[in-house]
Amino acid sequence: MMRLFWLFAAVLLPTSAAFADETPGRHTHDGFYLRGQLGIAYTHSEAQEIDLALKGAGATINLELGYALIENFIIYGKLFGTSTPNPDIQFGDTTIEGDDDGDVSSNYAALGVGATYYFMPVNLYISGAVVANQLSITQDGEREAETDSGVGLHFGLGKEWWVSNNWAVGIGGEVALGRIRSDNDDGDDWNVTHFSLLFTATFN
Repeated sequence: MMRLFWLFAAVLLPTSAAFADETPGRHTHDGFYLRGQLGIAYTHSEAQEIDLALKGAGATINLELGYALIENFIIYGKLFGTSTPNPDIQFGDTTIEGDDDGDVSSNYAALGVGATYYFMPVNLYISGAVVANQLSITQDGEREAETDSGVGLHFGLGKEWWVSNNWAVGIGGEVALGRIRSDNDDGDDWNVTHFSLLFTATFN
Protein backbone atom coordinates (compact mmCIF):
# COMPACT_ATOMS: atom_id res chain seq x y z
CA MET A 1 0.00 0.00 0.00
CA MET A 2 2.80 2.45 0.91
CA ARG A 3 4.56 1.73 -2.38
CA LEU A 4 1.31 2.51 -4.21
CA PHE A 5 0.95 5.78 -2.27
CA TRP A 6 4.45 6.94 -3.18
CA LEU A 7 3.86 5.97 -6.78
CA PHE A 8 0.79 8.24 -6.93
CA ALA A 9 2.73 11.01 -5.16
CA ALA A 10 5.58 10.78 -7.67
CA VAL A 11 3.09 11.13 -10.54
CA LEU A 12 0.90 13.87 -9.04
CA LEU A 13 3.50 16.22 -7.54
CA PRO A 14 5.17 17.13 -10.83
CA THR A 15 1.72 17.65 -12.33
CA SER A 16 0.76 19.98 -9.46
CA ALA A 17 3.98 21.96 -9.84
CA ALA A 18 3.40 22.35 -13.57
CA PHE A 19 -0.16 23.52 -12.88
CA ALA A 20 1.13 26.13 -10.44
CA ASP A 21 3.57 27.43 -13.03
CA GLU A 22 0.65 27.95 -15.42
CA THR A 23 -1.38 30.10 -13.01
CA PRO A 24 -2.99 32.87 -15.10
CA GLY A 25 -1.08 36.14 -14.73
CA ARG A 26 1.83 34.59 -12.84
CA HIS A 27 5.09 36.45 -13.51
CA THR A 28 3.40 38.31 -16.36
CA HIS A 29 3.10 42.05 -16.90
CA ASP A 30 -0.56 42.41 -17.76
CA GLY A 31 -3.67 44.05 -16.31
CA PHE A 32 -3.58 46.38 -13.30
CA TYR A 33 -0.23 48.01 -12.53
CA LEU A 34 1.11 49.66 -9.37
CA ARG A 35 4.72 50.71 -8.77
CA GLY A 36 6.08 52.44 -5.69
CA GLN A 37 9.64 53.73 -5.40
CA LEU A 38 11.73 55.22 -2.60
CA GLY A 39 15.31 56.36 -2.87
CA ILE A 40 18.10 58.86 -2.56
CA ALA A 41 18.59 61.69 -5.01
CA TYR A 42 20.57 64.72 -6.11
CA THR A 43 18.74 67.79 -7.41
CA HIS A 44 20.13 70.91 -9.08
CA SER A 45 17.74 73.84 -9.65
CA GLU A 46 19.00 76.93 -11.44
CA ALA A 47 17.48 80.37 -12.03
CA GLN A 48 19.39 81.50 -15.10
CA GLU A 49 18.64 85.22 -15.18
CA ILE A 50 20.10 85.87 -11.72
CA ASP A 51 22.70 83.07 -11.84
CA LEU A 52 21.33 81.42 -8.70
CA ALA A 53 21.24 77.66 -8.02
CA LEU A 54 19.98 75.40 -5.25
CA LYS A 55 21.58 71.97 -5.07
CA GLY A 56 22.07 68.99 -2.81
CA ALA A 57 21.15 65.44 -1.88
CA GLY A 58 17.81 64.34 -0.52
CA ALA A 59 15.04 61.75 -0.64
CA THR A 60 12.65 60.85 -3.46
CA ILE A 61 9.27 59.14 -3.62
CA ASN A 62 7.52 58.03 -6.80
CA LEU A 63 4.11 56.41 -7.35
CA GLU A 64 2.80 55.05 -10.66
CA LEU A 65 -0.69 53.64 -11.28
CA GLY A 66 -1.82 52.25 -14.61
CA TYR A 67 -2.77 49.36 -16.87
CA ALA A 68 -1.02 47.12 -19.40
CA LEU A 69 -2.48 47.81 -22.84
CA ILE A 70 -0.64 44.77 -24.14
CA GLU A 71 1.62 42.33 -22.34
CA ASN A 72 4.76 44.10 -21.03
CA PHE A 73 3.64 47.57 -22.21
CA ILE A 74 2.02 49.75 -19.56
CA ILE A 75 0.50 53.25 -19.53
CA TYR A 76 0.40 54.95 -16.13
CA GLY A 77 -0.25 58.11 -14.17
CA LYS A 78 2.72 59.41 -12.18
CA LEU A 79 3.03 61.27 -8.88
CA PHE A 80 6.58 62.27 -7.97
CA GLY A 81 8.26 64.31 -5.26
CA THR A 82 11.77 64.98 -3.98
CA SER A 83 13.03 67.10 -1.11
CA THR A 84 16.53 68.48 -0.51
CA PRO A 85 17.03 69.51 3.13
CA ASN A 86 19.23 72.54 3.72
CA PRO A 87 20.44 72.81 0.10
CA ASP A 88 23.66 74.51 -0.91
CA ILE A 89 23.12 77.94 -2.48
CA GLN A 90 25.30 78.93 -5.40
CA PHE A 91 25.33 82.57 -6.52
CA GLY A 92 27.68 83.14 -9.42
CA ASP A 93 31.01 81.58 -8.45
CA THR A 94 30.20 81.62 -4.73
CA THR A 95 28.68 78.61 -2.94
CA ILE A 96 27.13 78.79 0.52
CA GLU A 97 26.80 75.35 2.08
CA GLY A 98 23.50 74.45 3.69
CA ASP A 99 23.24 74.79 7.45
CA ASP A 100 22.61 71.40 9.05
CA ASP A 101 21.03 73.14 12.03
CA GLY A 102 18.41 74.79 9.83
CA ASP A 103 15.03 73.48 8.74
CA VAL A 104 14.83 74.71 5.15
CA SER A 105 14.04 72.39 2.21
CA SER A 106 14.02 72.79 -1.55
CA ASN A 107 11.24 70.66 -3.04
CA TYR A 108 10.50 69.49 -6.57
CA ALA A 109 7.12 67.89 -7.38
CA ALA A 110 5.64 66.49 -10.58
CA LEU A 111 2.39 65.00 -11.86
CA GLY A 112 1.97 63.44 -15.29
CA VAL A 113 1.54 60.43 -17.55
CA GLY A 114 4.05 57.91 -18.83
CA ALA A 115 4.74 54.46 -20.21
CA THR A 116 6.98 51.57 -19.23
CA TYR A 117 8.09 48.48 -21.11
CA TYR A 118 9.43 45.23 -19.63
CA PHE A 119 11.99 43.09 -21.41
CA MET A 120 11.18 39.53 -20.43
CA PRO A 121 12.14 37.11 -19.05
CA VAL A 122 14.96 39.19 -17.53
CA ASN A 123 12.36 41.59 -16.00
CA LEU A 124 14.30 44.67 -17.03
CA TYR A 125 12.23 47.81 -17.63
CA ILE A 126 12.58 51.22 -19.24
CA SER A 127 10.14 54.06 -18.63
CA GLY A 128 9.43 57.62 -19.62
CA ALA A 129 6.92 60.28 -18.59
CA VAL A 130 5.81 63.81 -19.43
CA VAL A 131 4.90 65.84 -16.35
CA ALA A 132 3.77 69.18 -15.01
CA ASN A 133 6.19 70.27 -12.29
CA GLN A 134 6.86 72.90 -9.65
CA LEU A 135 9.60 74.05 -7.27
CA SER A 136 8.95 75.24 -3.73
CA ILE A 137 10.80 76.25 -0.57
CA THR A 138 9.63 75.25 2.90
CA GLN A 139 10.88 76.36 6.29
CA ASP A 140 9.88 74.63 9.53
CA GLY A 141 7.32 72.69 7.50
CA GLU A 142 5.63 75.82 6.11
CA ARG A 143 5.71 76.71 2.43
CA GLU A 144 7.50 80.03 2.00
CA ALA A 145 7.76 80.35 -1.78
CA GLU A 146 6.91 78.48 -4.98
CA THR A 147 7.35 78.81 -8.72
CA ASP A 148 4.74 78.69 -11.43
CA SER A 149 4.09 75.30 -13.04
CA GLY A 150 6.36 74.02 -15.78
CA VAL A 151 6.93 70.94 -17.89
CA GLY A 152 9.41 68.12 -17.52
CA LEU A 153 10.57 64.72 -18.72
CA HIS A 154 11.40 61.64 -16.65
CA PHE A 155 13.45 58.67 -17.88
CA GLY A 156 13.87 55.48 -15.86
CA LEU A 157 15.66 52.14 -16.01
CA GLY A 158 15.52 49.23 -13.58
CA LYS A 159 15.71 45.52 -12.82
CA GLU A 160 13.21 43.54 -10.74
CA TRP A 161 12.93 40.04 -9.28
CA TRP A 162 9.64 38.22 -8.68
CA VAL A 163 8.82 37.52 -5.03
CA SER A 164 5.27 36.20 -5.59
CA ASN A 165 2.88 35.57 -8.48
CA ASN A 166 2.34 39.31 -9.05
CA TRP A 167 4.78 41.21 -6.82
CA ALA A 168 8.35 42.05 -7.80
CA VAL A 169 11.04 44.09 -6.07
CA GLY A 170 14.22 45.57 -7.47
CA ILE A 171 16.42 48.59 -8.01
CA GLY A 172 16.17 51.40 -10.50
CA GLY A 173 17.44 54.80 -11.52
CA GLU A 174 15.69 57.88 -12.84
CA VAL A 175 16.69 61.13 -14.50
CA ALA A 176 14.32 64.09 -14.47
CA LEU A 177 14.68 67.28 -16.50
CA GLY A 178 12.41 70.24 -15.84
CA ARG A 179 11.81 73.67 -17.33
CA ILE A 180 9.73 76.15 -15.35
CA ARG A 181 8.92 79.51 -16.92
CA SER A 182 7.61 82.41 -14.88
CA ASP A 183 4.26 83.94 -15.76
CA ASN A 184 5.44 87.29 -14.37
CA ASP A 185 7.79 89.69 -16.14
CA ASP A 186 9.76 90.09 -12.90
CA GLY A 187 9.98 86.34 -12.25
CA ASP A 188 12.78 83.96 -13.10
CA ASP A 189 12.84 80.88 -15.33
CA TRP A 190 14.20 77.72 -13.68
CA ASN A 191 15.94 74.65 -15.05
CA VAL A 192 15.90 71.48 -12.93
CA THR A 193 18.10 68.39 -13.20
CA HIS A 194 17.44 65.45 -10.92
CA PHE A 195 19.10 62.04 -10.49
CA SER A 196 17.83 59.28 -8.20
CA LEU A 197 18.68 55.73 -7.14
CA LEU A 198 15.52 53.87 -6.16
CA PHE A 199 14.20 50.78 -4.40
CA THR A 200 11.25 49.48 -6.43
CA ALA A 201 8.19 47.41 -5.54
CA THR A 202 5.75 46.57 -8.35
CA PHE A 203 2.39 44.80 -8.46
CA ASN A 204 1.32 43.68 -11.93
